[in-house]
Amino acid sequence: MEINQRKARFSLAYIGAVAARAGYQVCEPVVDDDSVDGILIGQAGRRPRIEFQAKASSRELLQDHHLAFPLSIKNYDDLRADVIVPRLLIVVLIPEQPENWLHHSEEQLCLRHCGYWLSLAGQPDTENTTTVTVHLPRQQRFDSEALHTLMTRTERGEAL
Repeated sequence: MEINQRKARFSLAYIGAVAARAGYQVCEPVVDDDSVDGILIGQAGRRPRIEFQAKASSRELLQDHHLAFPLSIKNYDDLRADVIVPRLLIVVLIPEQPENWLHHSEEQLCLRHCGYWLSLAGQPDTENTTTVTVHLPRQQRFDSEALHTLMTRTERGEAL
């Protein structure tokens, strides 16, 4: 498998592990033509849903207070669109070398580094033609607690 495909699968595995821990389901669309790699689904209450675009990158993009990620214009426009189901960008940071992405034994499974989330809803148009750098705050770590909060906000109809 080509390295970018491996990164994509690893980022989805990370998101799936976070969702499983928090008690949410992840579904992957058969075709990703709208910048949606997956849908997080709640099974209780109003059955909240959040669509997401998953990306994987190295820690070299990490700065003091944020992660500076170059996002394609297509993804940027799709993720900031006025849609009914909220959308997130989730960027999972991983080590450069695939052999360092995870460690496992009979005692533990350790996925190396972590993910961050960002809602691009309401962001302005850009004059860029290929990519736009988005800034994911480091306090917006994508973990089980954050996901639970995001799903609760979605269920209430609040902006993410």
